[in-house]
Amino acid sequence: MTLALTLAIDQSTQGTKVLLVNPDGSLADKVTQPHRQIISAQGWISHDLNEITTNLKALLQKAVQHAGSQPISGVAISNQRETAAAWAKDTGQPLTNAIVWQDNRSTALTAQLAKQPGSAQVQAITGLGLSPYFSGAKFAWLLRHDQAVQTAAATDNLCFGTIDAWLVALLSGNFLTEPSNACRTQLMNLRTGQWDETMCALFGIKAQWLPTIIDSNGQFGITDLFGLLPEAVPIISVLGDSQAALFAENCLTPGRFKVTFGTGSSVMLNTGEELIQTPLLNTSIAWRRNGRTTYALEGNVNYSGAIISWLQNNLQLIADPAATSAMAQAAQPDDTTLLIPAFSGLAVPYSHPTLKAALVGMTMLTGRNEIIRAGLDAVDYQITDIIKLLQTNFADLIPGIHVDGGMIKNGYLMQRLSDLAQQPVLPSPIEELSGVGAALNGLGNQGIQSTADSNYQPQLSADQATAQLAYWTDQITQLAK
Repeated sequence: MTLALTLAIDQSTQGTKVLLVNPDGSLADKVTQPHRQIISAQGWISHDLNEITTNLKALLQKAVQHAGSQPISGVAISNQRETAAAWAKDTGQPLTNAIVWQDNRSTALTAQLAKQPGSAQVQAITGLGLSPYFSGAKFAWLLRHDQAVQTAAATDNLCFGTIDAWLVALLSGNFLTEPSNACRTQLMNLRTGQWDETMCALFGIKAQWLPTIIDSNGQFGITDLFGLLPEAVPIISVLGDSQAALFAENCLTPGRFKVTFGTGSSVMLNTGEELIQTPLLNTSIAWRRNGRTTYALEGNVNYSGAIISWLQNNLQLIADPAATSAMAQAAQPDDTTLLIPAFSGLAVPYSHPTLKAALVGMTMLTGRNEIIRAGLDAVDYQITDIIKLLQTNFADLIPGIHVDGGMIKNGYLMQRLSDLAQQPVLPSPIEELSGVGAALNGLGNQGIQSTADSNYQPQLSADQATAQLAYWTDQITQLAK
C-alpha cells in the first residue's frame, strides 16, 4: 500500500522550504529556496511577497515531481510569525513589501500609542507588552505611511495578515488565520481567541481588514497547488514556526518546554489550559485544536545564531561555524571573558534596551578561542536565565530541555547549556521541526521523541553553575551602571 504524504510549507525568515512528510513524521524529501532580505538605509527589513510567491511555485513543482507516484493528501503551513503583509481583497495582489518581524520602524509609533488610554490594557488583553516587534504596530505604520495601503483602506479593499494568512489566501482564496499566529499580532484577545475591539481601536485597524480566526487544525480550504495536483487537497494545519516546533518536539504536556536555536532563540513552555501572565515573559497560544486552547509562556533571545554570524562576518574569527565547538573546548579554562550581546539592548529578563554590546573580563590569556567560547556561552547564559524565569512562574516544569535548530549540532553549546541549567538537554532527531510539526498537527499525531544516546547531562555541580551565572549577572549589572 502506498502511503500518502503531507506537503508542508515552512515560510521562514530566510527562505521557503517545501517538505514531503511521511505519516509518522519522518521526512521523505525537502526543497528550499532563499529570498532577499531587503534592508533600507534606515535599517528597515522587508520581504517581497511576489518574490516569495515565485519561489514557492517553483518549489512546489519540484516537490510534486519528487513525490512521484506517492499521493499528496494534504497541505500544512508553518511560518515566521510577526511579519506583516498587506494585499488587495479583490485581486489578492500585494500592496507593498511585507515588514519583517525584526523590523523596528514602528518604534516611534508605539511610543505614541503608549500614551493612549487603551495602552494600559495591552498586556492584560494580549499577553504581550506594547512593542514594534509585533504585527499590529507594523499594520498601523503601513496605514500611516504607505499610499497603496491607505487607498485600499479607504474603500475597505484591504487585507492585513501574518504570512500564514497570506499563504492560505494564495493557495485557496480564503482569508483565514489561526490563534498561534493571531496572538502575535497584539490584536487578539487571549481569552476569547478572537480579534479584540479595544486593541483594534488602539492601533486604528478595522476587524474586517483581518482574517477570520479558526482552529489550528481547522478547515482552511482546498488547493491544487496552482494546478500541479490532479485534484485539490485540504489545507489541514497552520501553526507559527515556534509553536510548530513545540508540537514536533512532543511538548504536548503542560510543563514541557523547548528551545529553538535560530538567528535568535525561542524558549517556549506548554502551560496547558492555564493562562499565565507575567510582565517579563510573553504569553501566547500554542495552538487551538478541536476547539480546545493550549497556552504557552515564551521568552526570546534576539542573538543566538546571529552571534556566530557576527564572529564570522564582522570579526572574521572563524571561517566555518562548525569549528566553533572545538575552538571553544580548546580555550584557556581560566579565562574569564564574557560577551554581553547587547547589539540592540538586552531584553527579558534584563530589560536594558539602551545597553551596548561588550566583551568584558578579558586578560592577557584572551585570544580567538576564548572570544569564540564567550560568544557560545552568551547564548546559553541568556537561555538559562529564561528557563529560570519559567521555573519561577510555572511550578510543575518537567526537567529536560528539548532543543532544535541548526546549532544543536554544536556539542560544546549543548553541554554548556546542560551544565548551566542543571538539566538534561534533549536534541531533536530531525532538523525541520517547524514544517514537520505543522504536518503532525494536521494529522493528529504525537511529536518526535529524542533518542537517549544523543542527550547531554550536567557535568558541573549546582554550586559551580550558580557561581558562573552570578558572574554573568554581575557583569551585566556593572555594564548597565
